[in-house]
Parts: sequence; structure tokens; C-alpha cells
Amino acid sequence: MALTAKITSKGQITLPKEVRKLLNVQEGNVVVFEKEDNKIVIKPARTLRDFKGLLKNINTGETFDGIREKVKNAVGKRIINGGKN
Repeated sequence: MALTAKITSKGQITLPKEVRKLLNVQEGNVVVFEKEDNKIVIKPARTLRDFKGLLKNINTGETFDGIREKVKNAVGKRIINGGKN
């Protein structure tokens, strides 16, 4: 699929409807532009809601470093799985 968008004098673009639908974004959402292998990739920005429930199975008797490690592992798994649990 090849779509175009015109850049305004303020450097703004309008994402084509097909792109917004593919990204599942709407007015008010934020997108991230990342450079990957000499390409620019557009992704929806992650919000706090993406992390809801992330800590629900962590024991409260653990050290801060132990909790931090579990959070890093859980977030990494979500990123690898495309944001799905």
C-alpha cells in the first residue's frame, strides 16, 4: 500500500484514513515516529492504560530490585508480543 500526505507550511501532515484505521488511532491519540533500518515507522504511543494490571501478580514482600526486574521482563514480553498480554 502506498499512500501520500502533504506537508503544510507548519510541518504538519494528516494521516490518511486507511493509516489511522490500521494503527487504530483517532483524534487526540499520539503516534511515535521511529527510525528503523533507514525507514521511518509510525506506531501508536503507549499510554498508562497499556500497563494496567502489569503488577497484579507481584508479591509485596519482594525487594525493589526484584520488582523492577519483573516489570522489565513483563514489559519486554508485551513489546515482543505486539502489546498483547
